[in-house]
Amino acid sequence: MTKGRFSKVIVAFSVFLAMILLFNSFSIIRPNKVLAETTIKSITVYSWEDYIDFGYEDVSEASDVLLEKYPGEERAKLQSSIIDLFEEETGIKVNYYSFATNEEMYNELLKNPNSVDLICPSEYMIMKMKDEDLIKPYSMPQNYVEYGAEYIKNVFDDLGLSTPDGKTYAIGYMWGTMGLIYDATSGKFTDEDFASWSSLFDQRVKGRVTIKDSLRDSYILAIALAYKDELLDLKQQYKLEEISENEYNSKLFSIFNRTDNETIDKVRQQLVSLKGNLYGFEVDAGKNDLLTGKIDVNFAWSGDAVYSMREGDDLGKEIRYVVPEEGSNVWFDGWVMTKNANEDLAVKFLDYLSRPSTAIRNMEYIGYTSCIAGDEVFEYVQKNFDDGGEKEVDLSYFFGEGEEYKIYASDTEDGYYRHLVAQYADKETILRCAVMDNFSVKDLELINEMWNEVKLITLSKTMLIIVGVLIVLGIVAFVLFKFKDKIFKDKLDKTHKEKQSKYKVVSKKEIR
Repeated sequence: MTKGRFSKVIVAFSVFLAMILLFNSFSIIRPNKVLAETTIKSITVYSWEDYIDFGYEDVSEASDVLLEKYPGEERAKLQSSIIDLFEEETGIKVNYYSFATNEEMYNELLKNPNSVDLICPSEYMIMKMKDEDLIKPYSMPQNYVEYGAEYIKNVFDDLGLSTPDGKTYAIGYMWGTMGLIYDATSGKFTDEDFASWSSLFDQRVKGRVTIKDSLRDSYILAIALAYKDELLDLKQQYKLEEISENEYNSKLFSIFNRTDNETIDKVRQQLVSLKGNLYGFEVDAGKNDLLTGKIDVNFAWSGDAVYSMREGDDLGKEIRYVVPEEGSNVWFDGWVMTKNANEDLAVKFLDYLSRPSTAIRNMEYIGYTSCIAGDEVFEYVQKNFDDGGEKEVDLSYFFGEGEEYKIYASDTEDGYYRHLVAQYADKETILRCAVMDNFSVKDLELINEMWNEVKLITLSKTMLIIVGVLIVLGIVAFVLFKFKDKIFKDKLDKTHKEKQSKYKVVSKKEIR
C-alpha cells in the first residue's frame, strides 16, 4: 500500500470514528433533555374570560375589606395573581387559557380532547360532557370537602355527578341567578316595573333592552314568557302549601326544560316578538352599555349585575337587579377533568381554589359568587353588606342552619341590600329558579334551528316585497354591467346590418 493510499484510509477511519463519537454524544444529550422536560410539573386550565383574580397592579384598588385581610407585608400578595401564588407555593406550572361561551369551549375540546387537564363549564355542558365520555370522575379536594357549600353539593348530586365510590365529575366554582339589571338613578323605573319578564315588552324601554346572544339563556327567558300563567299558578300553589318545596322545584325544572315541538314554537314566537323591542343581542357588552346609557335594561347573570353596580356607584348611578316573579335560571360553573388529565396535579390546583381565602379573593376580583362557604367567607359577606338595615336576608340555606347566618342591609341609595341580593339571592328567590338540563341531540338540533331563525332579520310583507324588487333590480343592473359589451355590440351589429340592407351593394365597375 502506497503512502498516499494509507493516508486516505487513515483520514476515512478518523471521519468514521468522529461520526460515531458525535452520534453517541447526541444519544446521551437527548435522553437527558427529555428527562428534564418530563420532570417539569404542569397542568393546562381552560376557563371563562376574566374568571380568576389576576392580581392588582395598584394594591390601593383593592376593597377595604380585602386590604383588611392582608395587612402589612402580606398586602404585597395582592399584586400577584392566584395562579402566581399557586405556582410559587407548589412548583406546579399552570398554563391558563380562556373561552367566551360553553359552545366555543366544547368545539375546541372536540378538536383535541387531551389538550387540557381542567375545564370550567356550566352545569348543562358538564352533563353533556359526562354523557359523551369526555370527562372522568376524580376525588374531591380536601378543602372542597370541608368548605364547599352543602347546597351546591346537593345540586350536583341531584344532577347525577357523583359516583358510588365517592368521586365526582365536577366540583362547584361559581354560581348565581339570571335576572334583569336596570338604571334606577332617575327614578323612572323601580323594582316593581321589572317584577315580570313581560316588562321587556314595555314601550317605555323599546329599543333600549338587550338579551343574551346565548341560546340556552335566552331559551329560559322565552320559556318564562310563554308559560307565565302556569309558572305563577305553581308559585301560588307553593305559597298556599298545596305542594311541597321539592314538588315546586321539580315542576319548575320540568317547565323550564321543556323541548317538545309546541314549546319550541312558543319560544320562537316570544323571541321574534321581543326582537321588536330590543336594542340587540349581546354576551358581555350589556353590563357596560347600561352604564354608558345606551340601554335601560339588560338580561344579565348576577355576577355581571354586581359588576355594573360597583362601576355604577363610582359613576354616581344606582343600578339594581331583579329576578322576576315567574322564576328564572340558577346556574353553576364547575371544574371538570379530562380523560387523560394529571389528576394529582389538577386536584392540588382545585384544592387551592377551594380555600376560603382564595375564594374571597376571586369573588372580590370578578364579582361572582363562590361555591365555597364556611365562617371565613360569611364574615367577608357580613363586612361587605351588613349595615344593620331593615332588610333581612337569610343565607342559612347556603352557609348552614342557624340564626347567625342572616344579613341585615339597608335598601337605600347608598345601602348594601341591592348588592347583597345580586351576590347572594335569598331562599325565596332560589326556590323559583331552575337548573338547565342537558338537551338531547335531536332536541338541540330543533332548538338550534329555531334560534337561527330568530336571529335572522324578520320583515313585514311590505318590506319583503320592497326587498324583493330591489334584489331583482340589483340582478338586472349586475347583468347589464357584466355583459354590457356583448349586449351593446350585438345591438350595434344588428342595427348596422339593418342599415346595410337598405342599400344595394355595387362593384367598382358598375360605378364607373
